[in-house]
Amino acid sequence: MPNCEMCGRGVGVLKRAKIEGAVLDVCDGCAVKGEVIRTPYAGGQRSGGTMRPAREVKVVEYEVVSGFGKVIHNARKGREWDVKKLSLVLHAKETLMHKIEAGKIKPDLSFAQRIEHALGVKLVEKVEEDEDDGKSAGSSRGGMTLADFVKVKKVKK
Repeated sequence: MPNCEMCGRGVGVLKRAKIEGAVLDVCDGCAVKGEVIRTPYAGGQRSGGTMRPAREVKVVEYEVVSGFGKVIHNARKGREWDVKKLSLVLHAKETLMHKIEAGKIKPDLSFAQRIEHALGVKLVEKVEEDEDDGKSAGSSRGGMTLADFVKVKKVKK
């Protein structure tokens, strides 16, 4: 049973409609929100291609460790540098380094890597997450639909 590309509902027959400039295969309820072009098919897969099986995707992200300010402070003190020396080495403002050490500002990944290199500490760690192809959010079939991203305005008649 095909699913509506806008709301994700499984229906027997979809209609091809132009909604807000996008051409979509939608159910009757969503088709009224745009201009119906034609009824493309009544079930099964679309012609011209095969569906690939869903596969698990590993997302690798990096983030700055918690307590980064204390790590930077201890490493700087270990090298017997003051904040001015560290800011000169990193080509950064002294006030920025004070705020980072105090934990008021979290450095972005590229700047954290520069600090790692300058002080010889570990500030960036790898975080791996298993992505389940969007099955937790979105439609009943598991994928994301247009309705997950946009708000549809209701037209007063």
